[in-house]
Amino acid sequence: MNGYNILIVEDEVSVSKGLKKVLEGEGANVSVNETGEGVVEQLADAHLILMDIMLPFDDGLSISKEILHRVDIPIIFLTAMNDIDSKLDGLKSGEDYITKPFHPLELISRLNNVISRHYGNEISKVDHLSIDEKNFTVFNEEMREISFTRTERKIFFYLYKNINMTLSKDQIIEYTWPDGDVFDNIVSVYIKKIRKKVNDAHGELIKTINGIGYRMEFHE
Repeated sequence: MNGYNILIVEDEVSVSKGLKKVLEGEGANVSVNETGEGVVEQLADAHLILMDIMLPFDDGLSISKEILHRVDIPIIFLTAMNDIDSKLDGLKSGEDYITKPFHPLELISRLNNVISRHYGNEISKVDHLSIDEKNFTVFNEEMREISFTRTERKIFFYLYKNINMTLSKDQIIEYTWPDGDVFDNIVSVYIKKIRKKVNDAHGELIKTINGIGYRMEFHE
């Protein structure tokens, strides 16, 4: 998991500190949210989430449903509950489910399996672009890295992670600017900038869906 960004959502400080130490020892970049509040604002660079189910702000299952409504990202649940109904609920919303207490080696193995299953090859091709999902970088046909601003990158990868799915302007705004203090045509402005940088002047890669929003399309 070297180089992957992992977000831990866990209210027990001793647990989150232990997890952070173990995962950083494996080369991961680790962030911690201790309440569950504001998680959607931390998703831009995250590759995987470790989510406790019992949280002070909201339960982990509800938060995960909100996350998956916005972006496709693997979630592993951590919980002290071990009844079958809780496990099944967790597996419906996430990639895996680990009951506390657990051995660090078991956690590392499951994380590596989920990362391998979800991301596969680090470099994938979409039309003329090469996309490094691990490092959130995009290369043109000459394998030169495309220079995005933070917001452009966030929108590009939101479309990419939901490839072949139409995202409304409201969804993009809510994901990119969760505070909502933006002008009406902000999405159109950024899509235009992104298209110019990825050489998609005619909107073949990032399609405009009239009256709705945008969709990134993969053409085999």
